[in-house]
Amino acid sequence: MADPILHIKDAFFFEVPKVLAPAAFKSKQEFPAVWVRLDPQFQEWEFGKLYGELSTLNAGLPPKAESHEDWQHWVHSDHAHHAKPFDRFLNEKFSAARAEYSAWQRAEIAAARAKQDEAAVETARKVTFADYIESHHAGDPYATFLTLRDTPEFQAQWNAARHRAGSDEAVREFQRDPSQPEWSKEKIDGYNFHLSGKILIPQPFGELRNLHEPETTLISQETGWINRDDFGFCISKFMVIEVAVGIILVLLFSWLGRKLAAGGAPQGKSWNLLELFVVFIRDQIARPALDGHHGEDHGHTDGHAGDGHGEHAAAAVAHEPESHAGHGHGSHSHDDHAHHRPSDTYTPVLCTIFFFILGCNLAGMIPWVGAPTGTWAVTLVMALVTLLTGFIGGVMQFGVLGYFLNQIPSMDLPTYMAVILKPVIFVIELGGLLIKHAVLSVRLLANMLAGHMVLLAIMGLAFGATAAMDFVSDDGSVSPVWWIAATCSVVGCALLSMLELFVAFLQAYVFTLLSALFIGAAIHKH
Repeated sequence: MADPILHIKDAFFFEVPKVLAPAAFKSKQEFPAVWVRLDPQFQEWEFGKLYGELSTLNAGLPPKAESHEDWQHWVHSDHAHHAKPFDRFLNEKFSAARAEYSAWQRAEIAAARAKQDEAAVETARKVTFADYIESHHAGDPYATFLTLRDTPEFQAQWNAARHRAGSDEAVREFQRDPSQPEWSKEKIDGYNFHLSGKILIPQPFGELRNLHEPETTLISQETGWINRDDFGFCISKFMVIEVAVGIILVLLFSWLGRKLAAGGAPQGKSWNLLELFVVFIRDQIARPALDGHHGEDHGHTDGHAGDGHGEHAAAAVAHEPESHAGHGHGSHSHDDHAHHRPSDTYTPVLCTIFFFILGCNLAGMIPWVGAPTGTWAVTLVMALVTLLTGFIGGVMQFGVLGYFLNQIPSMDLPTYMAVILKPVIFVIELGGLLIKHAVLSVRLLANMLAGHMVLLAIMGLAFGATAAMDFVSDDGSVSPVWWIAATCSVVGCALLSMLELFVAFLQAYVFTLLSALFIGAAIHKH
């Protein structure tokens, strides 16, 4: 569930104080489909509709009353099953049976191999899921359904039936059904209270099961289970924030590009600020990381980290409108025109990475928004961008085979040792390449998430003190303990928020710097 204070998890709604977005629905016909889908009355209606459709398909379910009792018992047996409809009950029963079958088959094969009985190994491999259900679930009233559920033909019929029973169109059919009693005022008021402050994101391309999950189905695999979005593509809060950050960056740097193309010295705070960041990324990140071997290849030292030419070039760009990135004045301009720097190619990519991560980080400082970089999906994709950039650059530089051979450091080894050691080193280096990019994603995630968690802990001091007062204060007076806790919370949150603002810039810089180093390692010989 998304945290109502810090919004450190993704969701399909934006949450604001209830007073800013009160819900005032007056009947069940007015409530959004995603909320109606969670209502017990609708789920009972959905159960009847789905059971009827499955009966026409001869799905082999127990009698209706028995199926309903099993479903309700499952819903109330574990809080994790709360408010899950009948199709989820059947899906999870099927997934449990498939997992049980896979575990049994692996155990049988392992036991046969231990006895070195190849015939038994082949026999265990030939046992199908249907055979397993027939032998191990002979008395199960859902055995026929489980067997059918594993067939591709019934899979399509199953998905169509559950869609007709639980889709948005089915919700509207329920809302229009005159046989369904209207909701009580108490239920409507309670639902309005829970929906107040939640700005739902429209879903034109998919359907939601609830406010935090898209509609999904389980697809069987020999090695386990994966979730597949079965009802389209759903738009989450962090997706909206990322698109907004992207649009802002396009507008800002399109404006900056037009200014630079027109010529003239930088004017105004915005122009100077943006160009300051771009020149910093070029001279302090891209050139030291990417041009380190450039001077060696061409017999000069221009572009080496710490040689002072970066500062000269930065001054040139800031004051000479006709100059390009990497062009200096005087004796250095000939070198820059004669030799193309690798940093010239990759600076736009690094700028994009830096500003996108910075924008996502700063979004977490805005009340009621949240930082997309607080989820691993976002940071992992950013790390994959770095990995693919290095791969494409390395392939363009050395070719496909040369890129992978470049993972092996240059070593002067005898042939008999090289044949043994180099393949082992290649595997280690290739694993290290993947691991360091995975660590890059986790590093950004951990740093952004840690600040949110500490903020939550500090805020909890005041709420914990308030809760404690309910047990120790009979006269309604506020204890000095509460004032101390509240003061510590406010001051601590303010100071930590200032630190998080610094961390937002720092982590964007560190991620960009490490990306530049990884790309530089990919495009230069080891």
